[in-house]
Amino acid sequence: MKEKKKTKNSRKISPKTLIAAVVGIFAVVFIGSQAYIIGESREIKTEVTVRDTVQKTIAVQMFAVRDEQVITYEGGGNIVSAVHDGTRVAKDETVAYSLPDSASAGSIMRMREIKDELEYYSELQKKSSTVAGDTSSYDNRITEDLCTYGKMIASGNFTDKEEVKDELRDAVTAKQTATGTELDLSQEVAALENEYSALASAVSSYSEIKSQGTGYYISGSDGYETALDYEKADSWTASEVEKALNSQPQEVSKNSVGRIVHGYFWYLAAVVDTNKINGLKEGSVKTIVFPDSSIDNLKATVYSIRSDGETGKSAVVFKCTVMNDDLALLRTQQALIVMEEYTGCRIDNNAVRVNDENKTGVYVVSGSQLEFKYINIIYSGKDYSIALTYGTETNEDGSQRKITKGYIKVFDEYVISGNDIYDGKIIR
Repeated sequence: MKEKKKTKNSRKISPKTLIAAVVGIFAVVFIGSQAYIIGESREIKTEVTVRDTVQKTIAVQMFAVRDEQVITYEGGGNIVSAVHDGTRVAKDETVAYSLPDSASAGSIMRMREIKDELEYYSELQKKSSTVAGDTSSYDNRITEDLCTYGKMIASGNFTDKEEVKDELRDAVTAKQTATGTELDLSQEVAALENEYSALASAVSSYSEIKSQGTGYYISGSDGYETALDYEKADSWTASEVEKALNSQPQEVSKNSVGRIVHGYFWYLAAVVDTNKINGLKEGSVKTIVFPDSSIDNLKATVYSIRSDGETGKSAVVFKCTVMNDDLALLRTQQALIVMEEYTGCRIDNNAVRVNDENKTGVYVVSGSQLEFKYINIIYSGKDYSIALTYGTETNEDGSQRKITKGYIKVFDEYVISGNDIYDGKIIR
C-alpha cells in the first residue's frame, strides 16, 4: 500500500507558535486601544479655571461739588503752590508763594520736591531699624509692580509712570529692610540738604499766600465753584444737575490763586434713567469707577435720589469723604456706578453640564481620568459664567453651612468640549 501524503491542513501547531500568536493579537488589541484612548484625549479641549470679577454698572457723567472758597491775591507775580493739591491745611497756613521771576519760581518748586524726598528718606531710615521678617509679600509686590510697569511701557501710556516707579522703589527698599539690611542714607540726605540751602539763598524776595480758612487746598480755579449750591445737595433735581453738566465755566478772576475746600465731605452728582436705579437706595454704599482716568475706584454713600416722573430721569447724589490730589482736581468725569459685583471661578458656558442626579457642574481632569465637579453659578453671561467654589446646606436649626467637597476650585483643568464625556473616563 502506498502511504498517504500529509496535507498542510493536517499539520499540528506547536505550543510556542500558539502562544506567540495570542501575544501578538493581545499586543495589537492593546496598542489599538491605547491609540484610541490617546486619540480620544486629543479630541478633548480643556481650560484652567481662574478667579474673576464681573460688575454690572451704569455709565454716567459725574459732577463734583465741594464747599469751595476761592483764595485771592492782588500782589501778582509768579504763583507757586507751597503744598500739594488735596492737602489739608489750617487757617493762615502758607499755601502758595508769589515770586518776582520764573527762576525763583522754579527754585521754589525744586525746594518743595527736595522737602518731599527728605521726608521720604526719613521714613525709610525709621523702617531700616525694624526687625527682619518674611519677604515673600515684598516679592509679590515687586513682581506685580514690574508687570504693571512693563505693560504701561508697552502700551505707551506713561500717565502713572512716576507713581508706579515710586511703588517699585518702595517695594524693593521694603524688602531690603525686611532682610535686616541697614540703610545708610546720610550721603543722599546731606546732598539734598545742601541743594536746598543753595536754592533758598538764591531765591530773591517773595510773598507768602495764606489759607483763608481750614480745609483741603486746591491750586487754581476752574470757574465751576458755584454751578450747584453745596448747601442744597439733598434737593438737587435732574434738570439742575444736567444744567451744571452742560454749563460753561464762569470767568475766573485774575487774582484767583487757589481754593480751600471746607468740611470733611463733598458730593458727586449724576443724572440716571429712573428705570435703571432699582438697586440704589439712600444710605447704601457703592463703588464708583473712573475708567478714563487715573483716579482709583471710590467708595461713596448714596446721599439722595430725586426722581422726575415727567422726564423719567433721577438726580443721584453720592457723598464722599476721601480726598487726594486726583480727586481734588476732579470736576466732570465719565464714571461707572457699580450696581452688582460677582467674584468666583470663570467657567466657559460650553463646559457646563447636568449629570444624572440633575446637578450642575463640569468635568475636571483628575489624574488620568475625568471627574464631575459641582459648580454654584452666581452670574451667567453670553459666553461664560461666574461660579462659587462651594455650595450651601441647611442645618437643623435653619442656619446655612458651606460645602466645598466635590465643588470646582481655582486652577482646576476642566473640559470645554470632547466626545463621549463621562465621570471616570480614562483620558491619559
